[in-house]
Amino acid sequence: MILRRAAEHLKQQHWTAFAIELVIVVLGVFIGLQVNNWNDARRDRVCELAYLQGIAADLDESIVSIQKSIGYSNDRIALDELLIKAATDPGVVHAHPGRFMYAVTRGGYTYTPSIRGDTFETIKSTGGLVVIRDQQLVGDLMKFYATVQGQSQWNAFRTFCQSEYYKRSAGILTARQLLLAPLETSIPSADVEDAMDAYRRMLARPDFIEWLPTTLFNRSTDVRFANQWLADARELRVRILAQPGVHAGKQ
Repeated sequence: MILRRAAEHLKQQHWTAFAIELVIVVLGVFIGLQVNNWNDARRDRVCELAYLQGIAADLDESIVSIQKSIGYSNDRIALDELLIKAATDPGVVHAHPGRFMYAVTRGGYTYTPSIRGDTFETIKSTGGLVVIRDQQLVGDLMKFYATVQGQSQWNAFRTFCQSEYYKRSAGILTARQLLLAPLETSIPSADVEDAMDAYRRMLARPDFIEWLPTTLFNRSTDVRFANQWLADARELRVRILAQPGVHAGKQ
């Protein structure tokens, strides 16, 4: 309609009317583009907020799991240190008979934290990372998950060490003694003589005693990696929650 009128004005050389019609057309196109841009920007902000909330929730779960793994690893370090000390000092067994037998059963345990990156990977695979305005944050998230994935190669050695520990410790405790501590956190009640019988069997297994420093190193490495992951995950979470519109979860 407007274009038809503009054509008529041009044909009749009504320049002022033609100019007015042309301005109306240009202005209409401009306003239409601005509305579309505003709608696109609004849609991007909604997506960005949902993405950041999802990543923050994943980090919350990861932080809890990492903290749990650090606690377990520190407990195992203490048990490994007790066994190493007991190898040259039977007084340790006399003082802590139940803890000694618990250490034999639990000293080689590992716990791998669950680092949740599902939301970030989904967003990345669909090309959605471009809507996150803080691209430095995006880069640091990529670096965090890449570091975790790279260091997960340690899992193969961790699994090997755990298997080797239990192979070498087999027979130190009797079947009855193994059942004294069925729960993860329960230190069994044991008499000294019972523990000393197990201790003598441990001394007759030099291959087990020789393996204890490797197990201790493994657990110490777990703690070192986990502490770095925890610090990075917490720092990223703080930065995400500082973004406009993002709110903290339950943690």
